[in-house]
Amino acid sequence: MTINNIIACLFISIATFVPSVAQAQSQHEMNEQALNEFKAADAELNKVYKKLVSKIDAESKTKLLISQKAWIKFRDAEAELIADFNARGGSMAPLIYHGEKASLTEERTKQLLELLKQYAE
Repeated sequence: MTINNIIACLFISIATFVPSVAQAQSQHEMNEQALNEFKAADAELNKVYKKLVSKIDAESKTKLLISQKAWIKFRDAEAELIADFNARGGSMAPLIYHGEKASLTEERTKQLLELLKQYAE
């Protein structure tokens, strides 16, 4: 695989993590935009989490809290791994890190919404 192919694959995977970074012009702007998108995804996750907590019994709340704490550790470690693997120490590392955190957070939000839906049934 040539260096140009590797670079092209890297940019395609970054675009998958954070589709709207194409609007940003500099690496710093793209990193900031990825951070802001993670913050938005995290805020949505927190809303859904609080709604779920308000609907479940004490035993389920305890189990959900344990699960959520473990998931946060996983999310952060996974995002660090992906950023390190793709851009160790490079200026793109924050973009990849926050993009992966946003992606994983969006997936977790869907999981919690599904739990909320099951509980409502």
